[in-house]
Parts: sequence; C-alpha cells; structure tokens
Amino acid sequence: MDLEELLRDREFDEGEKKLNDALVIAHREWEHVRSSLELAGDIGEFDKEDFMIGIIEEDVIIREPLLSPTKSVSGYSPTYYPMYLVQNLLAMDEKLGKEGYRTIESLYVFVELATRASERLGLNGTFAISFGAGYGSARSGWIAEKGFPLERELFVKMFFRNRKKSHDWDFNWTSVRKNLNDIFSKFESWQNDEKLYKKEVKSKAIVKPMLV
Repeated sequence: MDLEELLRDREFDEGEKKLNDALVIAHREWEHVRSSLELAGDIGEFDKEDFMIGIIEEDVIIREPLLSPTKSVSGYSPTYYPMYLVQNLLAMDEKLGKEGYRTIESLYVFVELATRASERLGLNGTFAISFGAGYGSARSGWIAEKGFPLERELFVKMFFRNRKKSHDWDFNWTSVRKNLNDIFSKFESWQNDEKLYKKEVKSKAIVKPMLV
C-alpha cells in the first residue's frame, strides 16, 4: 500500500467514525422530536436514508466541508452534501453541555429533523419546510432562512403564546407537546383549506408601499 492509499484509508476511517457518532446523536434527537410531537401522531423510527447521511469512498462527502452550517439546509441546493448535517450534529452535541440547544448548529439539525417528522405526519412541500424552520427557531432561538418567513414567525408566536420566551424547554413537557400539537393542527388546516390559509396567513402579508 503506497502513502496515498494509506492516507485515503485513514481519511475514510475517520469519516466513518464521525458518521457513526453523528448517527447516535441523530437517533437521540429524533426521539426527542418524536416525544415532543407525540400528541400530533407517531413519526416512527429514525431512518438515515431520509437524510442522505453517508460516506462514499473517494468522494467529497468524506472530506472536511467548508465551515458553513447553512450548507445543510436544503437537499435541493447544489452546495448540499450529507456531511454538512453530520458536522452540524457533531458540533451541536459538543456545545450542548455549555450552550444547550441555543446554537446555529442546533437550528439546522432541528430544521431537518422536524421537517421530515412533519412530512411523516402529513405535511407537504413548503408547509413541512416552514414547520421545520419554525421548530428549529423555537428550539434554538436562531432564525432559519428556509421556508416562508410569515409561517415560521407564526409558529414561534404560537409556541410561546402562553410561556416565557426561553429556549431552554424540555421535549417532554406537557405544555410543549400541547403547543406543538396545536401548531401542527393549524399548519394542517392551512394545507387542507386554501381559503383559510389565505385568510389567516396571506392576509397578514401586507406589502408596504415603497417610499419615493
């Protein structure tokens, strides 16, 4: 084995270890999301295939990505690689003891997990994306650029409507489960009734006139 092959094998082994560590974290956090959405329905078991998580020998996925957590946001983006979610999971977990879930990495982890969870419960397209973005913001305190801003803002307002705006909440709290169930039901009603959606959401999107 020459030096190049040795370095490539070592790089692959390191990538595989990172992947396995990230999957443990992803399973744990998926169960947290599952618990928090319990009243809305059962999102089922974590499946890494839903998130395109993996490593491919001699492919860019096993290499260190640019340090930009936004890269994990969209699977439709040409700059998306599964390794970005892996890096966000690892960085989030490393900071968890000191900062809790109030980190940018936490935002993007939960945008992805909650989006997929809402899809399993029946939301589609931009409704699922906005639900995931709202969940990520409510969890972390950061704002995701994914989804529609108004729906995301309404999610956060509904989540904190009867509680202090603190992001140090627990997934298992009864109030959290109830609020998330109410929010999911609202998103579901918007998806199923275009007139209701236009009345409760679109009517709030008032375009301010341009000053000249």
